[in-house]
Amino acid sequence: MSAIISASDMENLARPHVARAWFARLDLPSGVAHLHSGTGRVTIAGQEWVGVSDPIRGQLVSVSQVEEPAFGQAAAVTVTLGGANKEFIQSVHATAREIEGREAEISWAAFDGETQEILIGLKKLFPRGRMTSPSIQWSGIGRRTVSITIENIFSAQNFAPGGRWNSTGQQQRYPGDLGLEFIGVAISESWK
Repeated sequence: MSAIISASDMENLARPHVARAWFARLDLPSGVAHLHSGTGRVTIAGQEWVGVSDPIRGQLVSVSQVEEPAFGQAAAVTVTLGGANKEFIQSVHATAREIEGREAEISWAAFDGETQEILIGLKKLFPRGRMTSPSIQWSGIGRRTVSITIENIFSAQNFAPGGRWNSTGQQQRYPGDLGLEFIGVAISESWK
């Protein structure tokens, strides 16, 4: 990954108060959203990004490690929003099928923590990804999280074009086709 960091970027990263933020461009059912892992609004290269973290209400964003893919292995990044409220969870649940398969990009930028000056502009870490269906988890009354995994375009090579090799995927491709109805189902035959 060192190829995306220039010598001047390395000097900026060596400063005493460097803060990093994740940026996500998500193609959601309601339209393209430009979000970042911090608070407030940030404008970089003419594009306004909206912060989704709110420490006062306990809403925090975490992003899993972005790793270079090994041979034969497709990369994926998981974005988790903790502290999601009831209305947000209901909206995610209602649009989960529409979210799956849509485009997503993950980038990062570095700021001076004191002056908010942009030290390093947007660097794309995960271009041309695809979102999986959101995963909603909760434990107890107040701990609710929503996670979306953004997969590399190559991760889809293990699946059928336009879906999975199961009855549901076949029904999405060809409504009414029962060709894969009994895959993975125990069937007993009686010979007389």
